[in-house]
Amino acid sequence: MSSKRAQDIQQQRAKLPIAQGKDAILREISANDVTVVLGETGSGKTTQIPQYLLESGLYNRTIAVTQPRRVAATSLAARVSQEQQRQLGTLIGYSVRFDEKSNKDTRVKYLTDGMLMREMMGDPTLEQYSVVIVDEAHERTLRTDLILASLKSILRKRNGSGAKRTADGKPKNPLKVVVMSATLDAEKFSEFFDKAKIIYVQGRQHPVTIYHTSSHQNDWAEAALRTFFQIHLDQPDGDVLVFLPGQEDIENLDASIRNLAQQMPLGCKSVKTCQLYAALPNEQQSAVFEAAPPNCRKCILATNIAETSLTIPGVKYVIDSGKQKEKRHVSRATGAGVNALLTLDITKSSAVQRAGRAGREGKGYCYRLYTEDAFKKMHLSSDPEIKRTSLTNALLQLKCAGQDIEDIEFMDQPEDNLVSAALRTLFLIQALDHKRALTETGRKMAKYPIEPEHAGILLESVEHHCTSEIISIIALMSVSSPLFPDSVASRDEATEARAKFRHPTGDHLTWLNVLRAYDEISKSSKSERSQWCKTNFVSERTLREANDIRNQLRDVCEKNGVDWRASAGDHEEPILRSLARGLVLNSAILQPNNTYKQAFGPLEIKIHPSSALSDRHSPALLYTELVSTTAVYARGVSGIPRTFLASLSLAAPAPQRPST
Repeated sequence: MSSKRAQDIQQQRAKLPIAQGKDAILREISANDVTVVLGETGSGKTTQIPQYLLESGLYNRTIAVTQPRRVAATSLAARVSQEQQRQLGTLIGYSVRFDEKSNKDTRVKYLTDGMLMREMMGDPTLEQYSVVIVDEAHERTLRTDLILASLKSILRKRNGSGAKRTADGKPKNPLKVVVMSATLDAEKFSEFFDKAKIIYVQGRQHPVTIYHTSSHQNDWAEAALRTFFQIHLDQPDGDVLVFLPGQEDIENLDASIRNLAQQMPLGCKSVKTCQLYAALPNEQQSAVFEAAPPNCRKCILATNIAETSLTIPGVKYVIDSGKQKEKRHVSRATGAGVNALLTLDITKSSAVQRAGRAGREGKGYCYRLYTEDAFKKMHLSSDPEIKRTSLTNALLQLKCAGQDIEDIEFMDQPEDNLVSAALRTLFLIQALDHKRALTETGRKMAKYPIEPEHAGILLESVEHHCTSEIISIIALMSVSSPLFPDSVASRDEATEARAKFRHPTGDHLTWLNVLRAYDEISKSSKSERSQWCKTNFVSERTLREANDIRNQLRDVCEKNGVDWRASAGDHEEPILRSLARGLVLNSAILQPNNTYKQAFGPLEIKIHPSSALSDRHSPALLYTELVSTTAVYARGVSGIPRTFLASLSLAAPAPQRPST
């Protein structure tokens, strides 16, 4: 980096709103075990406070900064390493699922809240860290709540009366906790940590003019498209940020904007679209932060990740669809559960945050695709995830860290039915015994950065000598977007092209066939691989992501002495038996009327129309997940004989949560 570039970066740092409070922030963090920082997006708190602590020289161990989303962790680490003029992965690093850039000299590590939870399994009191900064705490993700609860317990051990002490009576390795929030909920965090000190950091907010629609918009996607081009054709320079519910909505609107932009009259500015969502590959993130070329307007299509996690330069206009995707797990103590990925109205808190994105660099404009009356009727904030999502993985990680969920003090207690369902699941996949003690199998499962059920499949594959195939299937079960994108315009053509991959047992082995075929052309040129994916109507991005996950799982297998090369070849039975062990609760039995009923639950389910098994019947099914739309559908389906389920030892009762 040139000396001028380095000087410019330091000048930019000095101009951030948070710079004025640097000394006070350092003083409060030094004086208190827990400090709550309330600062608006754009204040600089996420990039600067870790650097202030690092540069102070007061903290001799690593500084952890947790993020709810991987895209934020990786991009923030890249930015801070640039500001420190160091190569990413050295002084400044990151750790997210299936990707890590850090070494023994890393002093500031940005990591997802899930990765810090995993680290706690091997280091229950987080001794490697001097400071843990919990960023975006207002989002109240499940893992953020678990981390906050765990930190409260860890503080007692490292800073309290039982801590190891130096000759002068001070804790030998004290821990500092910083909780950062972008919304006005700091009091709740302060109360949880025994009236912790609150520091308020002003952001850089300019006036934002807000427009509402005069009537309800039935097709908000069409309204977003129309509004963008009204801005593009009629309004002065400035980038546009469009908030949409999910990745599919983003990709569809992106295609529509690109298509219409090509039809604009001569002399009209061009349009550069950028996408931003949680699963976006690292190499595509940087485009969001790059300035648009001359005579071009940039349009960023984003999920709610752009509300508070990242500050995007150049934005003057915001279009707010008023929608967000939210995954809710409807669970019963029987172990039956449905993951309902719903498109819901946003909260007032989100609406305010979205509008604020337009006013970071100057006067801005926000176009809300809903009425003012609809805004007034919105809920103030959403329920914490701990009250609405599956707790299976969280409970296993807590068990490995030596904690029971009943003994943990949470900001909001989890629902009893979710706890009971998670305990039953862990018992049925043999992670817990009758006394709710962690089994050796459960301990092994926790070593893999995947869902416990998937880890159960992997461990079973060792017995059936098919780990090579199972790792590929698990990688495809773990990806963030579908292998077969839905394309209405070319659905018949896509079905015909994909037919050669179809396996008679269903989706899991069909996916495996696709990945195997892609492996065969792995040494072809990049353009040839892309063309192969287009010709066969499969997602190249998903295949690349699956390959990355597969490689990491192979590394984890090697570390744990598992031979990932063991292959069943073309024999399907060992693969299906392995799947049955981990997906035992995700099984259903064919009924006389040709419908399916859960084997260990009360739900009647249908095979999703996109499944390779949608036009066939099998005596029993395994499925990756249930989704609730117009009916309860099983996705990622394989047909199996009923004897596969009968052979599993599931007769013993599951451990129940003790009554309080």
